[in-house]
Amino acid sequence: MMDKWIESPWFLRITALTLAMLLFFTVQPKEKDNSNGFSSGTQADVLHNVPVQVYYDDESLIVTGVPKTVDVTIKGPMAIVLQTKAVSDYTVFVDLRKQTIGEHKVTIQHENFSDKLSVQMDPSTIDISIEERVTRTFKIDPEINERLLAEDYFVKSMTANPNTVTVTGAKSAVDSISYVKATVTGEQGLKSSFEQEANVKILDRDMNKLDVQVKPAKIKVNVDIGEYTKEVPVVLNQKGTPGKDITIKSLTPITSKMTLFGSKAALDKMEQLNVDVDVSKIKNSGIFKVGIDKPEGISRLSEDSIKVQAVVEKNESNTNEEDVIKDEEKETDQEETSSTIGSKEFKNVAVDVRNLDEDYSSNFITPKNGLVTLTVQGDEKELANLDINDFDLYIEAADKHNGNHKLPIQVDGPRNLTWSLSNNIANLRIERIS
Repeated sequence: MMDKWIESPWFLRITALTLAMLLFFTVQPKEKDNSNGFSSGTQADVLHNVPVQVYYDDESLIVTGVPKTVDVTIKGPMAIVLQTKAVSDYTVFVDLRKQTIGEHKVTIQHENFSDKLSVQMDPSTIDISIEERVTRTFKIDPEINERLLAEDYFVKSMTANPNTVTVTGAKSAVDSISYVKATVTGEQGLKSSFEQEANVKILDRDMNKLDVQVKPAKIKVNVDIGEYTKEVPVVLNQKGTPGKDITIKSLTPITSKMTLFGSKAALDKMEQLNVDVDVSKIKNSGIFKVGIDKPEGISRLSEDSIKVQAVVEKNESNTNEEDVIKDEEKETDQEETSSTIGSKEFKNVAVDVRNLDEDYSSNFITPKNGLVTLTVQGDEKELANLDINDFDLYIEAADKHNGNHKLPIQVDGPRNLTWSLSNNIANLRIERIS
């Protein structure tokens, strides 16, 4: 009988139903627990880096101490937690509209979270400071590490464009500003002037960066780099012994001053340029060239040689015309003259810029407006009829592009004359035409 009942379809149906009910009650969540108010389906999650809104009078006040983001822990029914993370329509904020100037401890608030969620901030309270908002104008101090410069070069000047910035921030921060810097950089061995964009840095007395707003945040810095130079008088030293029956009455340098280039230490020691003249080679009065040896520590001279005027007295009893001719043939660099040597000065002579690419324009930094003084030495008879139109002053600007360029001023003029310039080097600013 038992076997028949077990094999009955009703027995199998009742057994299956019983097992199904047991399984259902095993996985079914328990009813709400009255002690905590949540079902066993509760889930907790953390919302990271939630932005913090700050409500205050941002036209006249500055607030510090509010973090940009906080972490928010939410706890509640799984479906609501997941929906909150997905939609993100909540707000985390600090309302300071009723707070006065000074320091305060405030609570970070929130809105638009479901009331079925438990919401916790990290941090939940913060210490903030409310100060008066001020705006001031500061002059920029451009700077460069001078160790980047090539040897024997230095920074002649640095200019910022614009040369001032407007700084806005909390009064205490603005009051503590000690430096407004714009630092430019470059490769080691800088020799040429250049222009570079630089960030503006606002620093306190301890060189700490201050949390303020600066406009403009970037400016252009023009760096004028020059070579150490010094102009010194030329002093002639007689060397050797004059020929028989020859007396050197005077030796006068036509170029009375020379520009030296070199290290600052070497130039500081130079008070004059000594030029040795071998008088044993002088046979007649006249003008002749003398080479110059570079002094120690001097890298170069504005000229490699100078012209010297010699006045010679001879014993006529031992001198004849044939001897004079032979002496002139031997001294190929001597320019004989029995005329009086004089000088003539032309002021405000314009220097021309030649062969500059048509896509570029040029402006003289030095000499000012591209004008120099030209001093000419020679026979007074020739000087009397001399006109400035007899000379061409120019600089060669072929293949020169954006930036500052130091270029020699060249002179084309009549032969048998010598000359000197108030500026031998021009500093030319070249820019592309927009």
